[in-house]
Amino acid sequence: MEVYIIRHGKTDWNKECRFQGAQDIPLNEEGRAAAVKLGERLKGIHFDAVFSSPLSRAYETACIVAGAALRQAQGPRKNELLTEISFGEMEGVPFDEWMNTDQPRKYFFKEPAKYQPPKGGETFTSGMERSEKFIHTVLEPLYKENPSARVMVVAHGAILAALMTVLENRGLENYWGQGLKGNCEETIYNYDGKDWTLASEEKPQQNPYMKIVSKSAPDSLERTVQVLKKGGVVIIPTDTVYGFSGITGSLSLSKGPDDRIRSIKGRAETKPMIQLIACPEELAKYTNDTVPADLLQKWPGALTIIVNDKLGGTTAFRCPGDQWLRQVIAACGEPIYSTSVNRSGQPVLDEEAAIINEFTNEVDLIIKDGDKKGAKPSTIVSITDGTIKVLRQGDVTI
Repeated sequence: MEVYIIRHGKTDWNKECRFQGAQDIPLNEEGRAAAVKLGERLKGIHFDAVFSSPLSRAYETACIVAGAALRQAQGPRKNELLTEISFGEMEGVPFDEWMNTDQPRKYFFKEPAKYQPPKGGETFTSGMERSEKFIHTVLEPLYKENPSARVMVVAHGAILAALMTVLENRGLENYWGQGLKGNCEETIYNYDGKDWTLASEEKPQQNPYMKIVSKSAPDSLERTVQVLKKGGVVIIPTDTVYGFSGITGSLSLSKGPDDRIRSIKGRAETKPMIQLIACPEELAKYTNDTVPADLLQKWPGALTIIVNDKLGGTTAFRCPGDQWLRQVIAACGEPIYSTSVNRSGQPVLDEEAAIINEFTNEVDLIIKDGDKKGAKPSTIVSITDGTIKVLRQGDVTI
């Protein structure tokens, strides 16, 4: 017998990285499109039975996949045992708020054997017990009826992890196996009447829930530096607005800004991005220009200064007023570049929920620090010809 295990398509709460649990959150259009695509990919495969969680996001996924692609005797059958694990009073809470605590719920992904649910929630052990019951009372009896049966199971991330843990007998400490299943991804198991074996599993994707971190979290600085040093792209709250950021590449600025950010923004121009430095004194490393003392006195702050750099071009620098950000830059050991968070030609995004919805899947980390509505941009001045020219009047008065 062959069993396809599939996680439902995306919902708005998935995009916002909120814990859904037993809440009945419907698919969004992206989730429906992915379900159709999966159905097309599995087109022509005959399934003898399709089982689904009763929650609408899973059931609709099963119906779309079955209706788009599969030949079968009957529609998906709802089974209560496949309902997502409940997260009690914390359902609907964004992941970073869930993790930023001393409560044992913080072990949810990293150390599942230590995880204890919030008030009213279900334990992983309970989820595994439900899964075992589903295996013994639903799946294995199908084998007795038809050893060559092919079955589809559509459910949710946490309960499917429980199901796969039981099928592979891997233990609570390895509850997540290779990682959280992606939406509309399938894993295939074979059953010979005695043993369950993993036949095929899609390459695990980076867990989107692990990409969202509150700036106030104890490890936010450490995680940001770690991702930047590995060449990743981070959305960082600056002293003005949120910015796409990455390490410049070297202290000589011999490497240009990361093409990946330009690809994310959808722009092709080669105009340099602003370089953020940790302290005013560092500017002398990159320019021979004499910067007026009254300008340097406004640093740290929302002032961008364009100078002639030592490579024969011009570069814009800012020493940001945000102390956390300066600590990140100092820990990286070199400047980081920054550009506004938006698609090319579109307004700058100033709401953290909109940023998470739009860019979670395209960056390596997002540091949350609330909305930035009404935030003034930095003042931009140029001293490349020996005089001070105000190119944009922003938060700092010149």
